[in-house]
Amino acid sequence: MILKTKIKKWSAGLPVVMLNKKTATKMGLQAQQMVLIETISNHSKEMTAILDIIEDEIRENEILPSSEVVSKLNLTQGQKVDVNIAPVPKSVDFIKKKLANKKLSKREIEQITSDIVNDRLSEAEIALFVVAMYKVGMSTKETIYLINAIIKTGNRLSLKNKFVVDKHSIGGVAGNRTTPIVVSICAAAGLTFPKTSSRAITSAAGTADVMETIARVDFSIKELKQILKKTNAFIISGMGVVPADSKIIKVEKALNIDPKSQLIASVMSKKFAVGSKYILIDIPYGKTAKIPTRKKAEMLKREFSILGKYFKRKLKTVITDGSQPIGNGVGPALELMDIIKILDPKKKGPEDLEKKSLFLAGNILEMTGKAENGNGIEMAEKILYSGKAFKKFKEIVKAQHGNLNRIKYAKLKKDIFSEKTGEITEIDNQKINMLAKTAGSPLDKSAGIYLYHHVGNMVKKGDKIITIYSETKLRINEAVRFFKENSPIKIR
Repeated sequence: MILKTKIKKWSAGLPVVMLNKKTATKMGLQAQQMVLIETISNHSKEMTAILDIIEDEIRENEILPSSEVVSKLNLTQGQKVDVNIAPVPKSVDFIKKKLANKKLSKREIEQITSDIVNDRLSEAEIALFVVAMYKVGMSTKETIYLINAIIKTGNRLSLKNKFVVDKHSIGGVAGNRTTPIVVSICAAAGLTFPKTSSRAITSAAGTADVMETIARVDFSIKELKQILKKTNAFIISGMGVVPADSKIIKVEKALNIDPKSQLIASVMSKKFAVGSKYILIDIPYGKTAKIPTRKKAEMLKREFSILGKYFKRKLKTVITDGSQPIGNGVGPALELMDIIKILDPKKKGPEDLEKKSLFLAGNILEMTGKAENGNGIEMAEKILYSGKAFKKFKEIVKAQHGNLNRIKYAKLKKDIFSEKTGEITEIDNQKINMLAKTAGSPLDKSAGIYLYHHVGNMVKKGDKIITIYSETKLRINEAVRFFKENSPIKIR
């Protein structure tokens, strides 16, 4: 059906179009359906979008496209477009095939990935793909296909510097915000560190969420090259580099699941897209971490090693303690405060977070030959304690149009005290992450929790054990209720 465009400035974060209820009824369309929009010209363009139906704002036979649609199709006010029900993408059949525990070919995985990037699949269909990967997994060959497909549908950052390094933590451990510290140390040592990071999936904050409290995290390839010239490093989200991965992660976050094959593909595609030649993978394990046992950590290590050899990268995997939160802050702004306390020689931050950051940075310095074997941690300490790493971090923040003074503190806070004297025997990562999420993290950058103790510490009745931070009283109350009902900290 031919409709006239009505242009208004609005964004949905993804391609969306709105129709008058009468128009939608006449066309036999329902809300949330995928529709195909095609421009009418000798060089027509087309794209799919999600349909929304409204009562007013637009007249019959008009269509109101989001800015994402306007930009892609170069639409103008009053332009005629042909709108129809979008055909079901062939990739939906491939997703169903995977769900039936059948192996996918290179072509099939490429088609799924292409349809994700080009918004031909709805979030429900992407969710089906995520569930399929979670339920039946993927072979090594399928994972390689997925990595290559994600890179193919994204943008590559071509870097000639042979010392291009990267690191990634598998996640699942509350706090554990080592990346900004490691990047700052290594970049100060002269290494090129283009760090693409994820937003939170199962945790209360991802590195991209943390950096976003004070700086931009989304840039074009051209802008990223300029940042690297200035600072030798950046810390950004992966959206501009590997959009397929970012769109899958968005759905994973809603489902609160992180399939192993997608996790591996996500990590490796981001590293390869920015030209990393030296890669350090941190696999924390613990009863309440993403990887629950040493055995599963070793299995994952082997899979990463296979892929490192296949793609001809120098890759090292370290297995670390993920039995409890690392650092004190859990939530973007609170984790950032821990980071600054460690980077600033005049301040003192959490010892466990500092120790782990130095360990990871030391490994990278040794991998690249910047430090002799066995001397990496010592070199990392010198860079950190001299203030060079902090200087580098401030350079990175400035280059990403940021400012340390942008840290926002939550409007409300609530202290929780120990109800008995004893030893802290367990702090549940999953429950701590959920507690911070209940408080509003990571959407509210200032929301989260602050831990005052770790496993093995003795506390007395009445001692402060955590502080909950939030922007609303409702969320504070919900978080307090969650703490009382779920007991994330056990004292015996």
